[in-house]
Amino acid sequence: MNFTLLKSKDDFSYEHYSTSPLSKLTGFIGTAGEGIQDKNGHITLFVDPRYHQQAEIQTKGKDISVFKMQGQYGFISYLKEFLPKNSTFLIPSKSTSLSFYKKLQKELSNVEIKPYLTDDDASSITDEKNSVFSVPLEIAGKSAQDKISKLKIDNFLITNLEEIAYLLNLRSYKTKNTATFRSKLFVQNKTKVILFTDYKLPKLPDFIEQKSFSEYEKFIKNIKNEVSIDENSISLFDYDLLKKPVSIKKNPIEKMASAKNKNEINHYKKSFERLDKALFDFRKRIKEGLSEFELNQIFEKCLIKNGAQTTSFKTILALDDNSSIIHYTANSKHKILKKGGLILLDCGGYYEGGYATDITRVFACGEVENQIKEIYTAVLKAQLNVYHSKSLMTDELDNLAKKILKKYEKKGFYFPHGLGHGIGIPVHQAPPTLSNKFKTKLKNGYVFSIEPGLYCENKFGVRLENTVYLEDNKKVTLSKFPYEEKLINMEMLNKKEQKWLKDWQEMSK
Repeated sequence: MNFTLLKSKDDFSYEHYSTSPLSKLTGFIGTAGEGIQDKNGHITLFVDPRYHQQAEIQTKGKDISVFKMQGQYGFISYLKEFLPKNSTFLIPSKSTSLSFYKKLQKELSNVEIKPYLTDDDASSITDEKNSVFSVPLEIAGKSAQDKISKLKIDNFLITNLEEIAYLLNLRSYKTKNTATFRSKLFVQNKTKVILFTDYKLPKLPDFIEQKSFSEYEKFIKNIKNEVSIDENSISLFDYDLLKKPVSIKKNPIEKMASAKNKNEINHYKKSFERLDKALFDFRKRIKEGLSEFELNQIFEKCLIKNGAQTTSFKTILALDDNSSIIHYTANSKHKILKKGGLILLDCGGYYEGGYATDITRVFACGEVENQIKEIYTAVLKAQLNVYHSKSLMTDELDNLAKKILKKYEKKGFYFPHGLGHGIGIPVHQAPPTLSNKFKTKLKNGYVFSIEPGLYCENKFGVRLENTVYLEDNKKVTLSKFPYEEKLINMEMLNKKEQKWLKDWQEMSK
């Protein structure tokens, strides 16, 4: 019996595309998920707790089963139970990483795993008219040549789009919600690199040579020497082109890109000032009778008006019960804001440097019920305590937030996701990952989010997210937009927390 893996990204390393195989066949547009299609065409959609509710809504009325995975178990653990013994599992070679393929081979010993080739290629999904721009040195802080020289790896094939954009200080806003462009990079040595792309490029430094995608496969196949690769990002297809691939233990680009330099931090400060201004403008325009769609349009106009080039991810704007859907993006024209209603806005923009910004706030239309104030204040309490905690361990910070929010489970409100994530060119960059699953120490220069939340399905949800960075082993906030005082029950905050809140509100004036 054959089963086919449907990925939530397309065949060119771009994640979360509405045109990806999974989205086209299921209607699910969440930012993570895997589908399995059987020989009769029936699809089982596997989603983690962040997408349980969203997956049900977006697949309603279709011949699709939603499998609700729990946070402590990974996708492969469920596959071991789902796939029958001696069945064949077909996986797309262009959008399956080598590391994932190896895990499948190890864990699914009773299943035949066969890669398959999809019919689209680079030339069919690339537009020569799309342009790329250079990030000036006063923002990037380091030149492309400086970054390349620090790799200290010759014959290095790089296929991760964010890593290519970072290394070469090149960005493009032609594709929604990303600052990257379709490309592959071969670092021959510190004085010669070859960039494969059909995009129109600005004038490149002499050590960078541009080639078209039509030359890529032949070039890679003809390399006789060893070629270094990162198993976590290279696709099975690209790996199979190489005669002598060698896996690196640690990718030096991750370390470089995660620890931001002073120039990058200064650019972030200016970017978040403009993002905060967009939120102030938006808050003035909130009024009864507007739909989710209209409110989303208003916010994004405020974002652009205050200097953003584009959104850094698809804006999440959810009213009332929709706010309980963690990554809700439907923007309904029929969901209307009423008195006592709640707005959850998770948003961000790209500015001239091509670094993502990210913040979440909750607004209210008039007076709200006491339970909303209780949940909002609980999440605020978690946010304040994590930010002011002296701990730099990602698991300890996540556990601190979960400890504060745990008691609300008996009222039906849950905190089912991690506390935060690193931010860079992509809105989700690792390291760091603020989760009790990852016991790592935050480092100076890291830019990351802190975003506790509580959600009750079909009722409402509250998430408060700030982006901060680490300097001299202390958390320093980039987000400075105030909290909604009419949503705060001050009696729930102790004196220390009230002082923290007062300082925050005054800082944001």
